[in-house]
Amino acid sequence: MKMKEKFFYEERESKALEFKSKLPQFMTLIKTCVAFANGSGGKIIIGVENDSREVIGITDQDRERLFESFPNSLYDSVSPTLLLQVWGKSYNDVSVLVIEIPTSPKKPYFLKSDGMPKGVYIRVGSSTRRATEDYIEELVREGKRLTYDEEIVREPRSILSNDLLEEFYKERVTDRRLMADKVIALSPNRKEKYAPTVAGTLFFSENPQDYVAEATVLCTRFKGDKGREIIQTQELTGPLDQLAVHAYQLASSWMERDYRLQGVKLKGKLPVPKEALREAIINALIHRKYSIPGAVKIAIYDHRCEIFNPGAFPGVVDLDSLGDGTTYLRNPHIAKIARHMGLVEKLGSGIRLIFDSCKRAGLMPPEYAEGGDFVKVTFSFKRAKKAKDSDEEAILRLIEEKGSLSVKDVVEHLRVSRNTATRRLTALIKKGKLFRKGKGPSVRYYP
Repeated sequence: MKMKEKFFYEERESKALEFKSKLPQFMTLIKTCVAFANGSGGKIIIGVENDSREVIGITDQDRERLFESFPNSLYDSVSPTLLLQVWGKSYNDVSVLVIEIPTSPKKPYFLKSDGMPKGVYIRVGSSTRRATEDYIEELVREGKRLTYDEEIVREPRSILSNDLLEEFYKERVTDRRLMADKVIALSPNRKEKYAPTVAGTLFFSENPQDYVAEATVLCTRFKGDKGREIIQTQELTGPLDQLAVHAYQLASSWMERDYRLQGVKLKGKLPVPKEALREAIINALIHRKYSIPGAVKIAIYDHRCEIFNPGAFPGVVDLDSLGDGTTYLRNPHIAKIARHMGLVEKLGSGIRLIFDSCKRAGLMPPEYAEGGDFVKVTFSFKRAKKAKDSDEEAILRLIEEKGSLSVKDVVEHLRVSRNTATRRLTALIKKGKLFRKGKGPSVRYYP
């Protein structure tokens, strides 16, 4: 008897993609549609297993119900009116149904039954969640084609340093020029013609943290790898370009090791590439969400460094698109000034540089994580799998470092398919070197 051919999606769930193995209640789909609309659009594919990404198909009854009833339900449930496309795709004798929400301009979208702000949903990674008040404010700005970095700071223009402005603009310090670069904007205060913007304050105020909440970097060195015992900590302040330099210098000095005498001085070696560390710090400062009170944090442990910044990935950027050149600027005016200052060479190339430099140094690739409203990048100081190592040896070294593994960990570390990763793990179980615990997506492997 001929075996039925199986089909699998290569893509994983993300902020723009969701799989459903079967048709759920319409309200579940509607909330996800709202979340996609409040982002950069997305697709729900019904008839695909979430964990395995196997195409299992949809019933004729569910297909008809979706085509006939779902568009009206979405129209009646969401405000402003939300457009969608529903279409099918066949894989031999099975087919899936796709609900696609295009990029939508009239944000924020919300459930009529819950109203604002309770009915506003967003995508965080591959999850649909109710939006926070801060996030809703950002959606309102986006709907008006505004960004937070061009909003005014309700302080007099005099908080901007003439010395810093002249150092950057030279003889071109004019109101017209500053307005064009969104360093200043018309003031709502009748006593003042102009007011500084968030972008202008961050770069050209001597003490921007006094006017933009927690526009700082908190650098902390911890003992060991797992505990929270602090060895030393320091909060850095100042204009954004100086903040980037000071954060890089401080983190580098705390991370240096393998000291050797060069001339009359001891010089240490960084456990991560200089360009990767510098780029990660600059990315955190330029792309963080400044509407959230919270510092950029650098945490240094014995065998890793973590850089944490407030704000999830903006727009179409997600974990699956990192390093492919995708660019979406949350703070376009901050990014523009940073580029003219020489902090940024080319937009869209930073994360690729981080991955490539770590690879050239023989290190494990950095790990990016996206949480409720934050992004964290982790640099491991440990070496990547060597070419002469077998996959099984690499898995055993990885599990020694992490303590336990998921199939996903092995896929990302070895850069192999999920089926290959599972076979390697199963072989190690048969040899008595690993054991498996849990079921379904919670399965983990232990030494």
